[in-house]
Amino acid sequence: MSGYIREELSILNQIFLAVFLVTDYSYFLSINNTAFPWFSLAGASIGLTIIVFSWSGTKYILFNVALLVVTAVYLLVYNWTTIFNGN
Repeated sequence: MSGYIREELSILNQIFLAVFLVTDYSYFLSINNTAFPWFSLAGASIGLTIIVFSWSGTKYILFNVALLVVTAVYLLVYNWTTIFNGN
């Protein structure tokens, strides 16, 4: 396997891992709580980003960026009715 293919697979794995982590955790939170705990999802994602950045520096920057972007998207998705209906 060439270095280029290995690097592309590493990039895809970083992005997919971030998407799957946030998706699974937000689904878990939505099932176990009546009102979606947005602070828990945001805090866990920001905390994980800080930990990964502290340990690895900029090596896994795509994972960190994908984690924060997907978290913002899921915060909007799960709180859509609360944000726009004012409940």
